[in-house]
Amino acid sequence: MSSEQPESSSGFKSGFVTLLGKPNVGKSTLLNRLIGEHISITADKPQTTRNRIRGIVSDDAYQAVILDTPGVHMPQNELHRRIVSYAVQSIRDSDLVFFLTEPLAKGQRSISSDDALVLEHLSAYSANVILILNKVDLCRHEEILKSIVLLNEAFQFTETVPVSALKGTGVDILKGFFTKYLPEGVPYFPVGQMTDTPEREIVAELVREQLMRLCFHEIPYGVAVFVDAFKEENKLIRIFATIYVERAAHKKIIIGKNGAMLKRVGTNARVKIEHLLGIKVFLSLHVKTAKNWVNNPKRLSEFGYSEQ
Repeated sequence: MSSEQPESSSGFKSGFVTLLGKPNVGKSTLLNRLIGEHISITADKPQTTRNRIRGIVSDDAYQAVILDTPGVHMPQNELHRRIVSYAVQSIRDSDLVFFLTEPLAKGQRSISSDDALVLEHLSAYSANVILILNKVDLCRHEEILKSIVLLNEAFQFTETVPVSALKGTGVDILKGFFTKYLPEGVPYFPVGQMTDTPEREIVAELVREQLMRLCFHEIPYGVAVFVDAFKEENKLIRIFATIYVERAAHKKIIIGKNGAMLKRVGTNARVKIEHLLGIKVFLSLHVKTAKNWVNNPKRLSEFGYSEQ
């Protein structure tokens, strides 16, 4: 990570960009694509992102600090209420908002109630909002055009861009908006820094990503990961983390027969962590039960989901 601070010159743009949308529309995939590194977890499951992950994109002409937010949805418990509040509150500090959604399904004649909920929150703020129609590589041209028309009838977007975050289609167009819509200013972070999210938080999220990918159907959402120790040694980082679940049965599933599932989760997560940190990692995972932690204010705060 470089400590060299870029010099600001006349016309340099800097500011904050929020990725906003309903669950599972590709916000984290887009963030990773924009910064060129895997810092925000992805899985083909709704509500994968819980924490606010900030990525930093720097260029000679701009620096954009991009916030990946949890999917906006109707809360079903205290955890959901808190993470949705994170997403909504992030709009207030934004210079630019990327509203992500996907093309309407065949035969669908109006935008979804989930999209309408997000747009309702956006209507209270004055930031420029870019409509990003993601996953266009999976849809027909007619469906894309129909979606653009209906969404622009529902909200006054500043620009509209069809993209494929997974394949990178249209991402360069989005980067062009940083110089177009961000205000003049100075860079907030050194050149080469990709995120200001603490390494402990990213490590915990990378472990949870593997749980979402490998155990989702058995354990949908009641999992939290907390890094207990992060010890940097010569050419090695030792990480000790605890996986919390709501039920004893879930603990058995994550551990698996003879510890096989937990080992698989740890192996996959360690590979991702080593790639991100650029150093060999020893990762130790333990599983504990914390009954109904998703509705327990004290537990939520301990696990990093503080009240705003």
